[in-house]
Amino acid sequence: MPDVPLSAQERRLRLRREARASRVEAAALADSFDESTGLSWFWALVFGPLYYLVHGFYARALVVLLLDLMVIGFVLSPFLAYPAWRKRALGRAEAMLRVDRDRPSTGRVLYPGRAPA
Repeated sequence: MPDVPLSAQERRLRLRREARASRVEAAALADSFDESTGLSWFWALVFGPLYYLVHGFYARALVVLLLDLMVIGFVLSPFLAYPAWRKRALGRAEAMLRVDRDRPSTGRVLYPGRAPA
């Protein structure tokens, strides 16, 4: 089949479909990167900002600390734990998919004239 140039609308539609498929694939893969436990909410309630600092959620630790000064943080802290873990898992899944997409396929020769290693 000869190469027929795509219209701008067809290109946009194709890109939207690819983006949607990529998001779905990342969401499915994110479950394997989710490190939260069933008691993450409890530890966030007990330790508050320290829980978030230990796990590297620095912005959330600052928000919870500021909210703790207004007494609201003690109530909201457990509800911020799971979304933090979910966001981190989704970011890791997207990064892994990006690396996987950028990796050259095994059938392609990177250096013409030389055998692949």
